[in-house]
Amino acid sequence: MALGPLVGSIGILAAVALLLSRETGYERPDRFIIATSAGTPNVLWARMPSFQDMTLPVKDQAVPAAEILIDGAASRCTGWTCSADSDRGLKEPSGLALFQKGGGSAWLYVSDPKVSRTWRGTLQVGPQQLVASNLKDKAHWLAVDSYGNLFYTDSEAGTISMISAEDMYKHMPEGRTVLSAEKTEFVAGPAGLAADSTSLYWANLKGDQATGTLVQAQANDKKQATILAGNRDMYQAIVKDICLAGENVFFTGDGKSLFAVKADGSSNVTEIAHLQQPAGCVYDQETTLFVADREDNAIYSLPANMGTLHKVKRVRKVASLDSPHQIAIFFGPSSNKFLQHLSE
Repeated sequence: MALGPLVGSIGILAAVALLLSRETGYERPDRFIIATSAGTPNVLWARMPSFQDMTLPVKDQAVPAAEILIDGAASRCTGWTCSADSDRGLKEPSGLALFQKGGGSAWLYVSDPKVSRTWRGTLQVGPQQLVASNLKDKAHWLAVDSYGNLFYTDSEAGTISMISAEDMYKHMPEGRTVLSAEKTEFVAGPAGLAADSTSLYWANLKGDQATGTLVQAQANDKKQATILAGNRDMYQAIVKDICLAGENVFFTGDGKSLFAVKADGSSNVTEIAHLQQPAGCVYDQETTLFVADREDNAIYSLPANMGTLHKVKRVRKVASLDSPHQIAIFFGPSSNKFLQHLSE
C-alpha cells in the first residue's frame, strides 16, 4: 500500500479519509504511524516494523524516515464553497485522531488552531470537502470514541467539546461544549484526551490534588468524574498527552518520563519509561504502545498490555522524524480481518 502526499485544503479540523481495500489472509496488522511535527505545516507518516522485522537484532533493524502524508503548504481549497480567506492550507497542525472500523474507511482528524476552517477528503490527491467552520472553541487535542464522536479540548477556554458522529454528516456541523471549567470542578485547563465506548479521559494542565491532573468520567454522566492522578501522585504535576491501551492509561507531561495508571483507578501512578521529551502516544490494539519523543526526533515502541504496571527494560526506536508531537495509527489493507475482529 502506498501512502503519498495529500494535496487539498485542510482547516482547524481536517478529516482525511484513508480508504481501505478488502484483502484477506493477513497474519499481523499492517501498521502506519501518522504524526504532526513542530515547526512544519505537514502531516507525516511512517510504516511500522512487521513482526518479522521485530525478530531481527536491533542493529539489523531499519529505522524509516517519515514521509509527507498531507502537504500543508500545498493544501488549497477549490470549489464554490471556498472564499479568499479560506485558501490557507495547514499552518501549525497539532492534534490527531483517527477513526477506523473493520471493513470500512478511516477518517483522520487534524487540528490546527491557526486556521478556522474544517475540511475533509480522501487520501488521494484532490480537493477537500468543507465540513465544519467557526467552532466556538479552538481545537488543540483530539480524540474519537468507539462510535465516531469527535472530542476536542481548548485549555485556554477551559472546555471539552464534541462533534457527534451523526452531526459529522450534516452540512457545516457545530461543536458543542460538554464539559467546562465554569461548570465542572474537575476541568482545569484540559489538554490531551482519550475516549472509548464508556469513558472520557482528559489531562488538566492546571490540575492539582483536588481537581486532578488526569481525570476519567463516564460517557453517560460526564459531570461525575474520578481522579486517576493528582500532583502528589507523580513525579511532576503537569500532564499533557494521554492515550488508552486496554485497561491502562499512559500519559506524558513536561518531563522525561512516560507514566501509566489503571483506567479504573485501582493502581498508583507508575513510571514506565524514561525518554528525552515524550509527547503523544498511541496503542496498536494488540501489544504495543508507540510514543513520540520530540527532543530525540523519534517514535519509540514498548509493551503496552501490562497486567501489573512496571518500568520497561528498554524501548525500541521505530521511526525517525523531526520533533514529533501527536501521533495516530492506521491499519493498512492487509489488516481488514483484524479490524473486523476489533469491531465485534
